[in-house]
Amino acid sequence: LGAAPALTATALNLVGSLCDIGEISRKASAKSSKQTIAESAALHAAKTAAEKRATAALLILRDVCFQRDALRGAAIDCAVAIATGRMPGSPSIEDKALKLVMNVIFPKNSDCSDKVVASATKELEYAARYSVEKHDEIAKANEEAKRRKEPVRQSPKFALQPLSEEEKIAMDKVRKPVVLSMALCVRKPELIKAIMETGCREKADVLAKAVKSNMPKLTRAASTKYGAANIAKRVAEMASEKETPLLLSFLDNLAPVTDKTLPSDELIDACFEIQRNRPDSKGDLDASYIVPILSGMKRDALVQKLSDFVKGGDEMFKVSLRRMSERLGRYALIFRDEPDPSEPTLRGMSSCEQMVYLHRLDFQKVGIPQKRYLDAIRLCLEDEEVFNDRVVQATLDYISGKFLEGESLPLAYLRTIILVLSKHESLHSWMGRA
Repeated sequence: LGAAPALTATALNLVGSLCDIGEISRKASAKSSKQTIAESAALHAAKTAAEKRATAALLILRDVCFQRDALRGAAIDCAVAIATGRMPGSPSIEDKALKLVMNVIFPKNSDCSDKVVASATKELEYAARYSVEKHDEIAKANEEAKRRKEPVRQSPKFALQPLSEEEKIAMDKVRKPVVLSMALCVRKPELIKAIMETGCREKADVLAKAVKSNMPKLTRAASTKYGAANIAKRVAEMASEKETPLLLSFLDNLAPVTDKTLPSDELIDACFEIQRNRPDSKGDLDASYIVPILSGMKRDALVQKLSDFVKGGDEMFKVSLRRMSERLGRYALIFRDEPDPSEPTLRGMSSCEQMVYLHRLDFQKVGIPQKRYLDAIRLCLEDEEVFNDRVVQATLDYISGKFLEGESLPLAYLRTIILVLSKHESLHSWMGRA
């Protein structure tokens, strides 16, 4: 830099272009039986030399950032553009650029960190514009892909997978600025607002999908650093009504299905506080905010909330049932008894318990139309993967056992019997004996 006292932003862009070694890397990695040993060695040497030049270019950008205050912003813009893939570079160079930005430049001083944040926000804006531009093309490609493929049962695990090759390419392109922005969010949580704003922009569906698919990493890191309950409330305060879908995705990932521990009481209280603070347009509380922590709630509290999920529509109802029972797989066929009925301690609700409490639900008292109540039970019976013949048998056996002890049969019991007879041939002989 001492030998080059005059530098411009254009010169820095030319330095950044030295990181474009993708073509050389692809040729060196390609295997061909027609290649001689000499040709293969030459390609490998060219790749090594190109990587050294690209690394040297990143070091130049670092030095400019630290030694030339006037060009610091331009140098950071260039490094961030390489890290997010907007300026061409191989995966290894993009990874080096990301580490340079996050581990070297960002912690240097407040001016560097502010410029990194500004540059990352610009890259996120570029990603949002790209998503909007590609929206119609991707929507058309997805429709074509749906027509070509057999309809399959959509599980939550695969809901965020790209449907077409066009969507896959677009998601790969916008994923990198999302990853950088999320890495910065762990250090500056207020940046989550920028991600939610751009991700919820009209027609930016691909960006929203990329944000949701990378949300587990953000929530895991943020909850470790700030605490799950604290970060949940902070993000809820930032989110506008339009940004509710990404807020719900954030809350959902704070209590992941794969986590063996139950949601903490602090997180449960935080979700209820968020629900109270964000009523809908009619002033009613939205049950979606408490769905993520259902597995950690006491069963007697879930019984009181069951009617809210029935009212919430088919999708919310099915998701809530899955959340209630996600850590109770081995108890699916069991209706658990409270050790001490005066002090309930059981958490979550098994599949058998869900069916029993649905049948016991006083739908008229809670203002649910009879048709909606019966439809909720039908939805359960149609989900034969969860409510299989063994779960149904355990449910009917428990209800009929209580009838013999003096309890009245629920209104929907006989209708359920009819539906079960039409769906589960394996239960015909058992029901005949019963």
